Amino acid sequence: MLVNRHSPYSSLVEDSVSRIAGKIVKNKLKMKFPTSYKEINKIFLNASDPAIAELSGDYIVDILSFLPSFKRFNHRKVMYVKGDNHMGYNVLFGKTWGSFSVSEETFRESGFLKAVRLNYNLKDNVFPIKNIRDYIRCIEEKSLYIGKFYYLVLGYPILIGYFSLEKIQ
Repeated sequence: MLVNRHSPYSSLVEDSVSRIAGKIVKNKLKMKFPTSYKEINKIFLNASDPAIAELSGDYIVDILSFLPSFKRFNHRKVMYVKGDNHMGYNVLFGKTWGSFSVSEETFRESGFLKAVRLNYNLKDNVFPIKNIRDYIRCIEEKSLYIGKFYYLVLGYPILIGYFSLEKIQ
C-alpha cells in the first residue's frame, strides 16, 4: 500500500528539510512513525513490495526501535547495480561499512510477504556484520521505505528492530 491522501498513514506524512553532508536537501516526505513495535509492524505489513530496480542511490537511515538513531550523523545506505548484481553499503560518520547484496525474497518471518533483502553475508564483512539481514518494504514508491533488521543466531533470525529509508533527493 502506498501512502496517498486516502491512506491511513497520510496524516503521518509531511514536508521536511534534512541536512545532508553540509547541504540542505528538500525531501518530499518525512514520516512520523509511531513508537510502538505493534504499530510499526502494521505499517510494515501494509507496505507494498518494492521493486528491486527502484532501489538505487543514497537513503537516509532512521532507526525506529530502542537502539539510537544515527540519522543526525548522516547514517546512510547507498545502493547501486554492479553488472547483474544489486549491491550496497552503509555510511556512518563519513566511513563506509557493512557491504550487502540486494535481492527480492519471500519473507517467511512476516507471513511470507515479498520484500527486498539486504544480506550482509559477504566475504569483505567481518563476523558480527555477516549475520545482519534487513528486509525492506515500500511506503512511498521510489522515496520512502520501512525495514526490519534481524541478526542471525545459530542460523535463526532474531528481530532487533525497525528502520526507515528515505531517498535523498
